Order: sequence, then C-alpha cells, then structure tokens
Amino acid sequence: MLHVISDLNVGGAGRYLLNLLPNLIREGWDVSVACPGGGELEKELRRHGFDPHLLSGSDTSFSFKAVGEIYGLLAREDYGLVHTHASLSGRIAARLAGRPKVVLTRHGLGSGRKIPQWRRQLNGWAGRLLTDKIIAISQAVAESLVREGVPPTKIRVIPNGIAVEEFSRASGAAVRVELGVGNRPLVGMVARLVAEKSPQDFVKAAALIKEKHPDAMFVLVGAGPLQEELMDLVQTLNLHREFRFLGYRRDIAAVTAALDVVVLTSCQEGLGLVLLEAMAAGKPVVATAVGGITEVVQPEQTGLLVSVGNPPAVADAVLRLLDNRKQAQQMGRAGQKLVQQEFSQAAMARRTAELYCELVDS
Repeated sequence: MLHVISDLNVGGAGRYLLNLLPNLIREGWDVSVACPGGGELEKELRRHGFDPHLLSGSDTSFSFKAVGEIYGLLAREDYGLVHTHASLSGRIAARLAGRPKVVLTRHGLGSGRKIPQWRRQLNGWAGRLLTDKIIAISQAVAESLVREGVPPTKIRVIPNGIAVEEFSRASGAAVRVELGVGNRPLVGMVARLVAEKSPQDFVKAAALIKEKHPDAMFVLVGAGPLQEELMDLVQTLNLHREFRFLGYRRDIAAVTAALDVVVLTSCQEGLGLVLLEAMAAGKPVVATAVGGITEVVQPEQTGLLVSVGNPPAVADAVLRLLDNRKQAQQMGRAGQKLVQQEFSQAAMARRTAELYCELVDS
C-alpha cells in the first residue's frame, strides 16, 4: 500500500504516520510513503528506515503537479490500496489511476463554521467519489465530518495511538540539565505555533503563574509562523528569564519527561496527540475542553479541563497542580493507565489493518 501525506514537517499527521507505519509492517503489510522532500518529515521517515517517494511542493493538499507525480508513481508500482493524509492530490491521483481502494485519515476538525447546503452536497459527493473509507481520529472529528456532509457510512473512528513504552520509560534529567532548571517547577506546551493551538494563551497564563509561583519555568516546544509574535509577547510580559522556546525537537519523550505539568490551549483539536504522550509519561495535563480533547482528558481524574481562550483559568489549573503534588501524581498515574489500555500504537495499527482487510475483501 502507499501512504500519501502533504506535510513538509512533523505535525500531528506526521507523528501519526511515524507511529502507524512500523506497526502496520508488524501486522504483515508492505507499506511505502510519498511526501514532500526537504523537510523534517522526510528526515524522520528515513531515520525510521523508510525510503520515501519525494513530491514537489509542500503543505498543499492539492496541486496539479502533485496529482501528476502521484499518478506516475501509481502507474509504475502495483499498489492495491492508497491511504492519504490531507492529500487531495493523492485521492484524485488514486482514482485516476484506477486504484480500487482509497482511505483518508482526517486528523483535525473543520473550521467550525456553519456549512452551506451546496458545500455539504459537494463534500458528500467528494466523499463518495474519492474515498472508500475515512478514518476519524476521534468521535469529535467524525461528528465534524457528518456536519460537513460526509455520509456516516463512510466514516470509521480509530483513535490515535502512541509509543506508550517510549514515553513511560523516558528520562527528562538531561533536558532539565540542558535548561538549567534544577528543581524548579517546569511547565510546558508542545504544539505547532499556529493559530488553532492558541499558544499566546499559554504565554499569558505563564505570566499569571509567575505572580504566585515566581520559581516556575516555562517551555514552548514546536515551530511555526507565530514564533516571532510569541517571542515579542514574552518580552512584553517580562518573562524572558523564565521562558524558553525550544523549537522543533526529536526527543519529545525526553522533553515531556522533564515537565511537571503539560498544557494544551488549542481552540480546536481533533484529539490531542501531545496529551496522550504526556499521560503516557505519567504527567498531569491542563487542556481546553474542545473537540477530541474531551475524549482523552477525564476531568479531575486524568487532568483538568478549562474553557477556550481563558488564560486565567489555565493559570489557576496549573497552580492547583503545582501546589498539590499528590493530586498531580494521582492524575498522572490514572492518565498513564488510560493510555496504556486505549491508545497504544499496536491497537491503532490493528484497527487500521482490520479496516484495510475489510476493504480489500469487499
């Protein structure tokens, strides 16, 4: 089978792919990948032992050139199934090449705006014509697809899975030494620096936390177009001594292990992969009650939920965990148990492989 992804760098879809592919191989599937060349995703795929087919362009779901490149690849190779990740080009090329089965994984929510009837009809038509099945990574994503006009019979919910053992066993000692935090509390957020993650709310919450916990340190892990704006905000709020921008990191398990509290301030979120990783590491989480996050974080049990766009609420929740270490540890253990039971890589791959078999045999 061929997986097609349009992302240049490693975001949620890229990490999903890196988690899924090795486990599909263990399930007995022969997998190949097509992705844009020259970015972090290509590097990570090669580091994991894959030799991806490289596409022109980047971070664009559709282009005529990409359709032509993928069509040429499908004409040369005998792929019986094409699995796409946001790549409209991949789905169109697969249908043009006459490939019998096409799967799409929908990783995020839609815009949230009301969908006009004509758009719903168009989405329903595209869903029927271009895909045999759409994997939604959460029930919230599935419901969003239905609102957009996708027939419910086209949708299968398969939650994200992560490398539970990698995160549960990782040590954050080296990262804490690197940051020079010593025994000070370290609060962090791992996310692309884009509008839907609302990272400015994390920075604003950090300023409020600092007022009551002046020894706390903060890290923002990830890259994106908002970085310069966020760095300016850190200066404006006089956080330059306590705040670190770590950029893109490969050692996410170690970084997560170094944190005392993990925060996610998204205004929309398909599931919240970083929350699963934090919980696997036994870390208490504070997150916004939006989208698929509410399917992951059980309030007062595995973490704390707050309203969207509310930095004071984020600050209060973090302070509560910093001031009550016993409760924080209990939440961390409960979250770790939940992820081990429900969100492993193996479970995700098994459910995905079962879907493939249903399609191939139908």
